[in-house]
Amino acid sequence: MARAALAPSPPAFPARPSRLRSRRSPLAPRATSSPAVTPGPRPPPAPATWGDDNRLRFTPDPSVTRKVAPPGAPPVVILPGFGNDANDYVAPFGDADASLKASLERRGWRVHVVDLERKDWARILRGVFSRGFYSGDGTTEPGYTWYLERVDAAVRAALEAEGPGGATQVDLVAHSAGGWLARAFVGGALNEVEYEKPFRYWAPREGQSTRAAPKHAVPHPSVRTIVTLGAPHRVAAGPNANDATRGALKWVDERWPGATFARGDDDGGGVGGGVGYCCVSGRTVRGVASRDAKGTLAGYSAGSYAQVCGEGDGVEGDAVVPNAYAFLEGAENIVVDGCFHSMSRVGTYDEDSGEVWYGSEEVVDVWLGALLR
Repeated sequence: MARAALAPSPPAFPARPSRLRSRRSPLAPRATSSPAVTPGPRPPPAPATWGDDNRLRFTPDPSVTRKVAPPGAPPVVILPGFGNDANDYVAPFGDADASLKASLERRGWRVHVVDLERKDWARILRGVFSRGFYSGDGTTEPGYTWYLERVDAAVRAALEAEGPGGATQVDLVAHSAGGWLARAFVGGALNEVEYEKPFRYWAPREGQSTRAAPKHAVPHPSVRTIVTLGAPHRVAAGPNANDATRGALKWVDERWPGATFARGDDDGGGVGGGVGYCCVSGRTVRGVASRDAKGTLAGYSAGSYAQVCGEGDGVEGDAVVPNAYAFLEGAENIVVDGCFHSMSRVGTYDEDSGEVWYGSEEVVDVWLGALLR
């Protein structure tokens, strides 16, 4: 399971974003009618019911249609999650047909994956040589610079493959920690794009320091859309918070809060004409923090949730990241009942879970609409 690179923090949960959509399951039966009567609208899905094992099962929603890439659609670049290998998205467990890459290609998208090996994640230890690592005021430099450089290389390669007259932008599909790192890349954390204009539209939120003021007025010009899958987008605040990124995630969220560059949506914090944002989270396991739950999925999930928000008991999420921390203000936020965080069995990277995850054939059409806008 791809564990989020976050650490315990107090049990403080942000308000649920107002643009939240939900794919509930199981579905209510469709009403019947005689041939002489025009059928009414399909009844909405019935609320999902938690089982005795504190989990929800995935049930396909028949109202979700298969998405197909339109002519001229930008190429997709997949950003791996913490601890994941590029092959997890190309041929997980040796099965290329079951990969996220294959699912998107079957629908007509041209797909590239950021080139990573599992061992590369040890590079985040470079952060121990920075002052911010010990004060908790770190940034993505130097611990995550290597990752952003790999993203930059993948974006460049994707656009070069388009050839003359081809696409000039890409869509980022970012899993787990790749989600907040995608935000850093789009904001300019790698300094690949030099922005000189002040951020005229930004004002500090209540209690937010001016240190968070972004320096960039526009996003990376090569990125059109960001879709995040089970990404931890913030850490909880408070004296007991212990961010394992040593301030990097906090820095990204303060510098480019919410859907900062939202496309044509200044009310959501964007500057207009920018980036499309879509955040997807699975509502799958309810954490149970008790001695009796030790060794169970609910117990494991409670411990994982506590790494993100400081509390796991009763918290709902995808077995790794709590729903409340996987969304961004101003983004399109989607909940998928019964969808797990990763393609791997919890606590592993090389064992197939046999469960539905964000990249499963049954799930991708739920969020692919974000790439059609």
